[in-house]
Amino acid sequence: MPGGSKVEEKSPDSIADEYPVEAPGQAPESEALAALQGYSEHSVDDKGRIIMPQRFRDLFGRSCVMTQGWNRSLFVFHPVTWQRIRSQLAQLPFMSEEAVRLQRFFISPATDIDIDSQGRLAIPAHLRDWARIALPTSETPSVVVIIGAPYRLEVWSRERWKEVNSQVEDGAVFQAAATLGVRLEL
Repeated sequence: MPGGSKVEEKSPDSIADEYPVEAPGQAPESEALAALQGYSEHSVDDKGRIIMPQRFRDLFGRSCVMTQGWNRSLFVFHPVTWQRIRSQLAQLPFMSEEAVRLQRFFISPATDIDIDSQGRLAIPAHLRDWARIALPTSETPSVVVIIGAPYRLEVWSRERWKEVNSQVEDGAVFQAAATLGVRLEL
């Protein structure tokens, strides 16, 4: 499409050829992907495109994979990271209802996205619907929040981001750290 991002469907095999997968547990090609962080807000244009923050563009290059995330967010992965995740999900037991549910949640809606020369990526309609990201109108702009998290970006409608974060209490964060055995020693 002229002047914009195009959503191109690629077969799993073509992605595997383009981005080989290392053995599980091996360090990722870019430790910088593990250190994704930050918060920014961006407008959605009338074609459903957003701008990838400049600080992430060099890490992602010209493409990414977008899929459903937790709490009605979207996850954006580097193709190499996505290939690892997909490979791990594919190894789950076929006869397990929970495994099939997890595979459907992440793999079925996943879409390969091109990042255009202006750093824009088009959010497919099915993922905009999932994340409740509306197209702008003449009266109402549409704004997303993009956050960095280890090995992924998360895209949220600004309203949903505020709603989810308003429910987070310090006690729950400390409890999660204790449950996961997280000890930050400086």
